[in-house]
Amino acid sequence: MAAVTDDIFASRFAVLQYLFSDNISAQKAARHLASISLSDNTTLEGLGRLWSLMIKCVYRFPDHHDKLVDTLVQLSKLPDAKTDNKDPIFLHDMQWNAFVPPGLPERRQSAISDIINWDTFTALLMATEEPVFAYSWFALITLRDALETPPNELSEEDPLEALTPAAAAVGNAPGRGGPLWKGNHGFCKERWELWLERFGEVARMEGEIGDKVRMIARDAVQIMREIGDGDVE
Repeated sequence: MAAVTDDIFASRFAVLQYLFSDNISAQKAARHLASISLSDNTTLEGLGRLWSLMIKCVYRFPDHHDKLVDTLVQLSKLPDAKTDNKDPIFLHDMQWNAFVPPGLPERRQSAISDIINWDTFTALLMATEEPVFAYSWFALITLRDALETPPNELSEEDPLEALTPAAAAVGNAPGRGGPLWKGNHGFCKERWELWLERFGEVARMEGEIGDKVRMIARDAVQIMREIGDGDVE
């Protein structure tokens, strides 16, 4: 898999490096990235490289998530691109989990970091409330897997150390439940209480997970309780 420094990403990554170092605004970065990608000999290939690079940067540069979010918002506001025949340009959706490495032992910590960084970034995109980033179903999948699946049933590719911080980063959304959810489909007070209970259980685990994961789970419990008490808007 190509790295962000690979030649195929060179012109686009140069733009993002300027963005990360505060040398250009997100708006200018978006225009440059769009211009580079739409001027490629094969437009779909150019767009594919753009989104592939964006995803790699989400994994690798969590400290710059805000800048990447701002850039995607600005990209979404650009005029619709057209083919030579004046038809809209479509690119097949890239599923986020296709980029999570298969659970190889030497890649475990990197894979965990990828999951956390991706879901945190997705939560930031959702928080913009831009219609183009209505990703609420991502939130449900993460919360469901982390909080409605017994730890011994989680796959090696999605360990509790990854799913707990990822779940803490996203909001709520309706959908089908995991094995621990016995209620109806959709979001409700009872489901919220189950998630709160499960975060609490993770926060109290000993030996099975790291201190950082327990701390994140404790923080999630506190935030959920504040929301339940009406202390958070």
